[in-house]
Amino acid sequence: MSTQQTAETIVGAVDDLEYTVLARTSHTPNIVELELAPADERLSYRSGQYVLIGDPDHTVPVRSYSLANAPNPWGRISVLVTEVPGGEMSTWLHRGLRIGDRVLVSGPYGTFVADPGADGPVLCLAAGSGLAPIRALAEDAVRRAGAQRFTVLFSARTQDDVMNMGRFASWQRQYPGLSFVRTLTGQAGEPPLGRLPGLLPALFGDLCGREVFVAGAPGFVADCARAARGLGARPGHLHTEEFFHEPWPWSAPVAAQVHQ
Repeated sequence: MSTQQTAETIVGAVDDLEYTVLARTSHTPNIVELELAPADERLSYRSGQYVLIGDPDHTVPVRSYSLANAPNPWGRISVLVTEVPGGEMSTWLHRGLRIGDRVLVSGPYGTFVADPGADGPVLCLAAGSGLAPIRALAEDAVRRAGAQRFTVLFSARTQDDVMNMGRFASWQRQYPGLSFVRTLTGQAGEPPLGRLPGLLPALFGDLCGREVFVAGAPGFVADCARAARGLGARPGHLHTEEFFHEPWPWSAPVAAQVHQ
């Protein structure tokens, strides 16, 4: 994920906290979720932010991952990892990491966060592992106010690529104000079908009163943001995060600028 960060977004970030792998869950053929528990000191963060993950031996290039859960009393964090052919970190996290192994976590970073004082309707658009920060925002909304008027639209190529339907269905049963809608772009099925930018006018005629969050691959984010602006999304109320596939070797100056 790549986003320009200001100096203020990284103040208070901590380096190299040790976390232990508690669980790993395969959500799609190429996306795994890792649940991590702090070995000692725990990370303080806001829903929607991301962290840098490295291996304790410093043999794998550090990469960044959005946190997929809201803060909790145990300090546990989750990340969604897309395996990228040739990607050293994603391959290590998918194939070289086992339950009980340790990783190094640094952060938090990023400004893809909700205003805790806002109480208006929220629309979230996500594709692939871009669901991670969106899921954290939804969980945070559920805890704070029962997710009043909180909608998640998730774009997937096939039904096998749809993640966390059970989790969102459970939240919907408890909090009718939250809704999760999936659309398929490469398979027939129950509507809605097709790409989200083209579906938005029919699903939401006017976005001027909503906070809009968009996370996913660069093309997806750009197209959705353009469509949202066309439907009246206001400047300052349209938030975007772009996910890239391990594009650059990591270095310290880049950490304040580039989010994978």
